[in-house]
Amino acid sequence: MTRFIHVCQTRYVAVIVAAVTLATANYLLWNKAIKHTEVKLDTPARNHIRDSEADVNKGDVHFVIIACKKGNKVKNPLRENWDHLIRQIKVLLKSAALLTSTVIQFSIVTHSQENYKEITAIADSWPSEYRRRLVFGVRREVYYPPALSGMQDMFCWCCTERLFLPDVLPDVDSVIFIDTDTIFMQPPEDLFQNFAFFDDIQVAGVTPSLYHYDEPRWEGFPKFGFSGLNAGVLLLNLTRLRSFPGGWVPTIKRTVAKYKDAIELADQDILNIIFSGRQGMLAYEVGCEWNYNKGVCTVDRNRCPNAAAEGVALLHGIGTTFVSNEEPKIRAVFEAWEKYDLRSSPGELLSLMEEGLRKVNRSAGGCATHSNIDDILMKGLRRHLVVA
Repeated sequence: MTRFIHVCQTRYVAVIVAAVTLATANYLLWNKAIKHTEVKLDTPARNHIRDSEADVNKGDVHFVIIACKKGNKVKNPLRENWDHLIRQIKVLLKSAALLTSTVIQFSIVTHSQENYKEITAIADSWPSEYRRRLVFGVRREVYYPPALSGMQDMFCWCCTERLFLPDVLPDVDSVIFIDTDTIFMQPPEDLFQNFAFFDDIQVAGVTPSLYHYDEPRWEGFPKFGFSGLNAGVLLLNLTRLRSFPGGWVPTIKRTVAKYKDAIELADQDILNIIFSGRQGMLAYEVGCEWNYNKGVCTVDRNRCPNAAAEGVALLHGIGTTFVSNEEPKIRAVFEAWEKYDLRSSPGELLSLMEEGLRKVNRSAGGCATHSNIDDILMKGLRRHLVVA
């Protein structure tokens, strides 16, 4: 009997020790997980910068911007001013973070790691709620094929880089290129959904120019569709472009060689030529509301009925519209976004924008002459912002 009691006591102690050991291990694992979660939420560098593109899910909404910094010898000091570029990128990223209801992936193409860090640090001071909505892949190096390296300085510094994104992003299937002087006025993912409308052969989605190529001096110039395309917004199926009939880079090379004396707007003219005529079937036309700019509303009338009906979806400050006085209505929208703090209610953004637009009267000319321009600019934003 004594031995039986001793065995029972020994087993009881062993069970207690095992239970305590298991509980301790679980606690340590739980505590480690909690600490890891806290670091993930509170450390900006780990929160929104991914170590590699391999971390990007195939279903991610994926955008790419190109930001090239040049020295003092620039063709257009205002357009190519790095400080202005950073101001515009801050607003672009802020608008994407505020309006999205998913996670947005941004690839950054730059010449240096220093420039990349300056851009990705923009989100560091944001509330974690918005920081987590944007992620950045590793820096992508500016690349030009050896035979076309001279294209880097066509029109403006590095703007032709968008033509070579199939090589710059070799591991990416589909991506949307947007100029740095753009602002989302409706959710970014709504633009990405246009990929679903591509047919089996279309390689790109483009927005109509609606102006510019209808000027007499462009008569006879090959262009996409009725009014030509604007290259500030490009939905690119990179996988298909890598298998482009005749080769994508060879096609660019032949186009530049043939039309070099007629090309003024570099990449935009080149894309219009490539997607003109029968080749136009290879491009899908995205709604004009996704590339609304001064040319659409300055000349005689609002030329985008979609924007009049549903509001601007993406505002494009072509040239220097955001940072100059050439189009005060559009600049007012940019400045409202720039002043807006993500820690404030979205209603504050609407108030800032309404006030800024109200200060610009019709005598300013251009887009301001249209009586409903304020509604066109803000309608989509009002519909998608949740205001408490």
